Amino acid sequence: MKRREPNRGDGREMIGHTIGNALVVHPRNALRAETRDLALRLAPDPEYQLVVLDLPLESSVAVWEQAARLLPRKRCGLRLIIGGRSRETTALAGRWLCERLGRTVIAPDGSVMPGVDGTLFVDSGWSSGWMRFQPGKPPQLDGKRFPRPLWEEATLLSEILPTSAGGVAEPLPGGVWLRPRGPEAALSRHRKRLVESLPSQPDVCVVVVGCPDTPPVTTQDIVRFWSWAPEPLRAMLRLVKFGPITLPGDTRFGQAAADALGQEVICYTGIPFGSRTEPDVFTLREDGTLGWRALAEEMSYLPAEPGLPAPPSVLTAYRPPFIGVDEVTRAVFQYSPHAVLEVVPSGLWLRPPTEVGHAAAVRAAEPDATRHVVLYEEGQRHLRELAEDVLGRLDPATRYLSRLVPVDALMRQRLEVGGRALVAVPEVDDRGVASERPAFAADVSLSLETVTMSPENLRPERLMPKPAIAGPAAAVVEQDVVAPPVAPAEPPAVPVEQAAPASVHPEVGAPVDSPAAGVPFAVVEPPVALNPIAARPAGVTAIFSSVGPMPTEVPTTELVPSPAPADTSLSGVTSGDVPAPETDQAAPSPNRAPLVAALQPTPAAGAAALIPTRGLDEERTWLRRALSREYGAMSNSVTRVLSEHPGFQGAIERSAGAVLTDAVAIRLYLSDAGDDVDLPLRSGATGPHVPFARCVVAGLSRLPSHRGATMFAATPTAAEWELYRSRKFFTEWGFVHALSAPCARQQQEHEVDVLLWSMTARRTKLLEPEKEPTIDRVLFVPGTSFKVLDLAEPRPGERGLVLLRELATGEIDESGRVDTNRASLDELAVNSLRRQLDSYADAQGEVRVPPVAAARFSTLPGLVRTTATQEKTR
Repeated sequence: MKRREPNRGDGREMIGHTIGNALVVHPRNALRAETRDLALRLAPDPEYQLVVLDLPLESSVAVWEQAARLLPRKRCGLRLIIGGRSRETTALAGRWLCERLGRTVIAPDGSVMPGVDGTLFVDSGWSSGWMRFQPGKPPQLDGKRFPRPLWEEATLLSEILPTSAGGVAEPLPGGVWLRPRGPEAALSRHRKRLVESLPSQPDVCVVVVGCPDTPPVTTQDIVRFWSWAPEPLRAMLRLVKFGPITLPGDTRFGQAAADALGQEVICYTGIPFGSRTEPDVFTLREDGTLGWRALAEEMSYLPAEPGLPAPPSVLTAYRPPFIGVDEVTRAVFQYSPHAVLEVVPSGLWLRPPTEVGHAAAVRAAEPDATRHVVLYEEGQRHLRELAEDVLGRLDPATRYLSRLVPVDALMRQRLEVGGRALVAVPEVDDRGVASERPAFAADVSLSLETVTMSPENLRPERLMPKPAIAGPAAAVVEQDVVAPPVAPAEPPAVPVEQAAPASVHPEVGAPVDSPAAGVPFAVVEPPVALNPIAARPAGVTAIFSSVGPMPTEVPTTELVPSPAPADTSLSGVTSGDVPAPETDQAAPSPNRAPLVAALQPTPAAGAAALIPTRGLDEERTWLRRALSREYGAMSNSVTRVLSEHPGFQGAIERSAGAVLTDAVAIRLYLSDAGDDVDLPLRSGATGPHVPFARCVVAGLSRLPSHRGATMFAATPTAAEWELYRSRKFFTEWGFVHALSAPCARQQQEHEVDVLLWSMTARRTKLLEPEKEPTIDRVLFVPGTSFKVLDLAEPRPGERGLVLLRELATGEIDESGRVDTNRASLDELAVNSLRRQLDSYADAQGEVRVPPVAAARFSTLPGLVRTTATQEKTR
């Protein structure tokens, strides 16, 4: 640190120090810490002498004269940074020193914002920035950035310019931000992050597109900005997808930009961060925060020729995975004599040295900011072992977010665009055209807790729900009252984002209103199946199986003593191989407790599968983490379905990440893995089935609706007939499965036809499981209320009949009271259902429900089947 001789004037002594790359002029014994820190961080200026002036606010002309005499006597110009002064005072000081010293002076005209690696960004709106003062000449704008990058233009990258009616191009230290015009509350938060962390690279101009939590921009905003850039500048542009953007169909961001511009574009796989000369690239989460450090940094996209598929994207910039591996071809490193390690956008790929057939799909898979994957070819044990070794050699931050994933489970495309709170759900007609209708969204919240990731905390008793013990169900209740909307729950105590590195799951326990809260169901013998062909196959993952087999919803008549296989697998809740606890596999007792019917209790807010008014961000985050294995395995096929169906395009443009998560939840629920979801919902239990079911509800709202007759066949017990005769209205808190046409096998096995007039049921054909789908299935979401229109018990030679009508939300007030002045609707529904029943009788029988799904169509809406022992505790 060098010191210049002091000068005295006006009773104050001014001195100068060389601190870092700058000369700092300040009063003796009065150097402020922020001034010193600023000088220490400043990058060198190859053209001008850096001078930091830290003068008292009420300094006289004599003090300024002292400062001028302390400045170096060189021919080069000066770049001034003056602390604690207004924009006007700073500009005036620059002009005065320019004339006083007879030298070129560069001074800030606006707010000075420190950036990465000692850079400075000056911006206070239009015509602000660094001003160049030359003796005898008017001042000129000299850009906004220091050091000045090669790509900076005085106007194009220094002013806010409109790109469309709803978009603007705003300058940033590291480039430009193509963003929507508002809202400012969201923009200001992300602007601060971009100014402080986006490096100003000398030869790369970053074009940040979009903003999280704001309306989407369009490719036309990119086209407009691109048209202003001269050809030499275009070669330095790199695109970053930062927020939502309207894209045509399922086209990726980079490809859509190339097609719109008609020329090659280069996109970062995330956003640059750190050094301004050699920055790292980190993936971006939906909220704009950083994910993991990417090794594949830049991808090149060429425009597609008319009528031809787009050319594959090309990796143009990458880093080696770690020291000690030799590169054999571009982005491919020799890892062992029989395996190579390739850098791909989604992470690392361990494969044989010879090219494989699905290489293009692996290289085209986009990165998931929440998960870095180490891919390996399944079926080759040595590759799995080598992949584990690769995982151990990654840096700790990347290893923490990494997963070992077989190549065939890799998603073709991960949709990571900010979600939105559901305030309206789309009605999709037969043509796939969506329209908006008001949604019944209860103000409920999910209570989450954090547990340590250990085998003890991953035992089933920590993860599975305990059904609530509700009060006694009245045999006869008031005829015009159904369950009112669920009261709001307390907001979650622990945000999901704070849960890492722990495993997050919903709070387990009984509702507060339960008279026997905290008392679990008694352990009973394993349930038996109604029919051997309907029994659940062994080895099926039961994500929501209870501790000790919970009583299954099966009829109480003609029970066959054939125990269902116990399932203690925890895959779907953890990503590792956790040993299953030992369970008693004793044969069922012939004196087992009988099953009885009861009314479903109204669940507490934390146990209801209703969409909260706050949205489902927490539930979706939980699902992607807790069920990461199932989510990854199904995302590829689900993404393909979404991209091929026109009814989903508008929803994908608004909230692609949420759409994919909800759709995967639907497919999981419709598979045999979702068999254990409805019973705890109907019992009012809290547990991991609640956030899962909420995602299913949100996904169903985007599927085509079914208005008209639906049906299934069942065998109600005597108690169920009595409950249905004693009241007119029922509310179902699980999912009701029905069919749009009769199933021949159901009608052979059951003697009662249950017909439901639907207004909002959703057809699930698009997302049915690939194996054993139920093509004609429709689902009613939890919280749906029904009115009993007619009952007829079976008699010899005549089938029984139950006629129900779905109640519209407008028929139920806030207290749960039903408008009884709807006789015309009842009559219309009865006539329509009876005509439909006649048409069913003439139709040829067809088996529509596979054996694996038969149990889903067995319970009357609003009722739950439990054991007599458990019923006595109610």
